[in-house]
Amino acid sequence: MEIIHSPLEQTYSAEGHTLCIQIYRSADSLWILEVEDERGTSTVWDDQFETDQAALEAALSEIEAEGIHSFLTDAPKAAQPPTGTHDLFEPLSDEELDELDQFLLYEVDTEEGMTLDTLDGFLHAIAIGPEFIHPHQWLPKVWGTADGETPAMPSVEVFNRVLQLLMRHYNGIVSGYAAQPPELCPVWGVRTTDSGEFDDAEMWAYGFSEGVRLNPSAWQALLHDPEGQRWYRPIGLLGEDAFSTDQDALTETPAQRAALAAEIESSLLRIHAFWLPVRQAINERQRAQRMSTKVGRNEPCPCGSGKKFKKCCGGPLALH
Repeated sequence: MEIIHSPLEQTYSAEGHTLCIQIYRSADSLWILEVEDERGTSTVWDDQFETDQAALEAALSEIEAEGIHSFLTDAPKAAQPPTGTHDLFEPLSDEELDELDQFLLYEVDTEEGMTLDTLDGFLHAIAIGPEFIHPHQWLPKVWGTADGETPAMPSVEVFNRVLQLLMRHYNGIVSGYAAQPPELCPVWGVRTTDSGEFDDAEMWAYGFSEGVRLNPSAWQALLHDPEGQRWYRPIGLLGEDAFSTDQDALTETPAQRAALAAEIESSLLRIHAFWLPVRQAINERQRAQRMSTKVGRNEPCPCGSGKKFKKCCGGPLALH
């Protein structure tokens, strides 16, 4: 399924923060409205729109009415989400995780599509890595499509539902790392043998390594750092095919693999802390670049006032 993006997609800046307004549709659907904050967390409107202009006007109206902070990950949550939106900050329930699992197993008709545990590892790498990666870049890996298209879906309603589940799961991971203290809940299975039950994180680790491979050059600072190598080691041993010469000896039994899985949460916290200053610096640089670009007269003023440019710094008495 081809995704069509509106030329009206734009950024909105106010009070030192920037939101990205995404407007897109499939060939046989109405326009979908998504607002993304600086951490990559999304708010998607439940209602779809006849025109992309109507979607844009709805986004601007809601942001101005509710305030930009109501769309930010680290802002205190309001008692109710903005009118007409679905709360994509809420982690998936066990029932919703099962729903997503069943969809990935039985509804995605591609050989390379991800299972839930692979997806979870993949999204962890994207959430804590050195650079923000837009969903339109990583979703084809989830579907397992080489051409970047969305596979055939039973209906537009199913597509929207699955997209919401995916984004909520990603947002839940991001929010977990932002919590104080962090709340990590990696999703992987349990293998039962004659010796007992053991955590089975191999496909989760494979998913994480696939997330790293989205931009391997960006990860080199950590992978070449002695401490970073130690943190990544349990993930690499479980998830990569030829990670080290002693890999087979260290992963031979379920107990050995479970012991490596037990190290992963601690590693994730350290990897997240390693890349956090880099991600913050990139966000600040990108915000500065957006502030320095040419602004349309009807776009939000880059000074952060929340007013349109023509009503603020772009007015006839204030243009500078």
